[in-house]
Amino acid sequence: VIPLRDLPASVAEVRRARALGAAGLMIGGTAGDRLLHHRDLDPFFAAACDVDLPVCVHTGWSCPGLTQICEDPYAALLLSFTFPVLMACFSLTAGGVLDRFPSLRVAFLEAGAEWIPYMMTRMDHYHPVIRDVGWGPCSKKRPSEYLAEGRLYVTCEAEEPLLPRVLELVGEDQVLIEGDMPHAEARDTGIQELRGRTDIKEDVKRKILRENAIAFYKLA
Repeated sequence: VIPLRDLPASVAEVRRARALGAAGLMIGGTAGDRLLHHRDLDPFFAAACDVDLPVCVHTGWSCPGLTQICEDPYAALLLSFTFPVLMACFSLTAGGVLDRFPSLRVAFLEAGAEWIPYMMTRMDHYHPVIRDVGWGPCSKKRPSEYLAEGRLYVTCEAEEPLLPRVLELVGEDQVLIEGDMPHAEARDTGIQELRGRTDIKEDVKRKILRENAIAFYKLA
């Protein structure tokens, strides 16, 4: 877990993690009150590329403003816990981080996968205007185009009805299962549920459950 609000410590931890044999670097969707495309965070992404470790954006209460306004558990889980992952997707694609670091690999963890079509469509919708008018940082390509590069991964919930659409958009080699332990929803059968789906091919299930993670974390 990388302490992004302390940049020197973050860079040092990246290198220490690699030396200890870590397979990935976990961060929140924001660095406190800064979005991930803030230039001050570039040394962290540069260090991750230098040691060839993927960056895993995990759900969590990383954005103080969102955390402050969510005063009950339901809002906290649905909004302040989840939305920072979507904010990270914006920063890494539309915000230009993937342009600046062409070898960076990223996964969006534990937020489901059905938000990907919405976010990509929405970001693409505004991208030409932002690019032409010059309103702030803007990626060189439409955000959805980065999906074709194979550097963006996302975890899915087993029961998501739009999972076939996500597989079509993101690519069947870039989707992983999320099912590490029972969470607040009190379910621990996600892997079995995915195996039982009839709208996903068996070879694609094997990729989601095993092969894609091996490739992303370079475990082979």
